[in-house]
Amino acid sequence: MQAQCPLTTVVAAIMLSVVSGCVGAAPVAGNASLVSSAHPYEPGIPVPTGFRLVDQASEDFSSGPVRYVRHRYLGRADKYAVREFYRKQMPLVRWTAISDSNVNGRITMRFQRQDESCTVTIEDETSGFARRVAVQVMIAPSAR
Repeated sequence: MQAQCPLTTVVAAIMLSVVSGCVGAAPVAGNASLVSSAHPYEPGIPVPTGFRLVDQASEDFSSGPVRYVRHRYLGRADKYAVREFYRKQMPLVRWTAISDSNVNGRITMRFQRQDESCTVTIEDETSGFARRVAVQVMIAPSAR
């Protein structure tokens, strides 16, 4: 009987580690729901909560009703969840989807609103051991 106790303890410990490992598993691509930041960096451009502006890789300019924006954001999320975020959030701020593609893991989405066009690019970015998602938002006057 004493020989079974250590074996039972080992089996229980293995099962506990397997079960507890599943609890914190990453969400299936596209299933995580992201929330829009209450304070976006630029009006009319939703940004997922937790994503930050990369100042060194961003610029914006406006003169009257004309604006040019090139912002880069970094955050931790599944890139397919970020894609779904922009699919849902852009229409809420009056952008109309024009195209949506994924080529070699780089997602590119195009939107139109009044006299502006917007391109959102989403891709994985790795730096050392850190895995993040990079989002680039570019807004320019629409070509007529």
